Order: sequence, then C-alpha cells, then structure tokens
Amino acid sequence: MTLQLSLLGFGALLLASVPLSASPMLSGSYGPLALIVADNGSVHGVFAERRVGNGTLEAPQFGCLFLLEGRLEGGEADVVTWFPGEAERIRGELRLGAEPNLQLEENHGGCLMTSGDMRDAPYDLLLDERRDDWIGAGLVTAGRAILHPSPAAAPGRRRPYLVRFDPVAVLARRPGWIHVEYLEAADGRVTGWLREADVTLSASSGP
Repeated sequence: MTLQLSLLGFGALLLASVPLSASPMLSGSYGPLALIVADNGSVHGVFAERRVGNGTLEAPQFGCLFLLEGRLEGGEADVVTWFPGEAERIRGELRLGAEPNLQLEENHGGCLMTSGDMRDAPYDLLLDERRDDWIGAGLVTAGRAILHPSPAAAPGRRRPYLVRFDPVAVLARRPGWIHVEYLEAADGRVTGWLREADVTLSASSGP
C-alpha cells in the first residue's frame, strides 16, 4: 500500500511539473485574433479590432485589421501579416503556450489607435474560446457580401449581408462558396454562405 501511494504521489508530481506550454496548440478566438492551428503545424488567421472614435458602429474611425500565416515550431511561429490588396508584408513572431502573444516588426496602419503598439512590446493574447470547427479565416473584400442560407441559393429581398473588411471564420467549403461565421456579431452567432470571391482568406481552407 505504501509503495502504491508513493507511486501515485510521484505521478502527480510529474504531472504538476509539466509546463503549460506543453499543452496542445488550440484553434479559437484569442481576443481579436481568430486563429486556426492545423495538424501539420501551420497557423493562419485574421486579426480584427476596431474603435468607434468619432465614427459610428457601422463605420468605425480606427481599425487594426490584417491576415496572418506561418508555421509552428516548438510553440513559436515566424509569421507573415498583410492587409488585403496591399503588397507590403510585415513579419513577426507568434508565441503560443502559457503566455500567448504576437509581436510584429512594424505596426499595421490603424493599430496604434486601436490595439496599441505591437512592435516594441508583444501583444498579449488570451484564448477566449476554443473552436475546433474553424478551418479558415479572412476578411470580406466585396463592398457588400450577401449571406446565403445555402450555396447557390436564389437571391432574397431581405438577406443579411457583410461589408468590406468584416472578419469571418470559415466553417465549411464548397466549390466557389464558403460557409462563414461573422466574428463581430453583437448578439449570438451569425452564419451563412458567401461567394468565395467576396473574401480574402488567410490561407487555403479545408475541403
């Protein structure tokens, strides 16, 4: 009995000594960063944080918006970030584990007025919600993107829609279409099918 208890105690000690950084990397919502972590170690996502300022909820004055892509090695990833339609690429480092954070070589336009400096100090990330059903992420680049109840659905008179630079997570994909979740919905989940041409994705989504 004494030996059994000793072994149990030793096992508990080993478990307690395992660092949190050894826990599995998770896809999900890290504050304004929607992150997808694939089984092969690739990571990609969309960062979207906006401030009303002198604007309105429909047209915020400031926004920190960019797409992200990289590959994890030992809980860290060298990433490339960019804004749709712009040639500039800003590199950085994403760290996951006990204290997730993101640091960039330069700040994207609008970020200093919303999220704060990401160049001189790491931006702290906190996993708010695990989302294993996300297979992709992106920003709407069409002026107006209708949310359809199904792929190739007939046009409706009062269909909800998203506008340019609204962030989305991808739930499924069909030829020419993606099933998305709007990431800034105020009340409940807002989902629907968008034409893939209306969205710029951070990486190629799953089947």
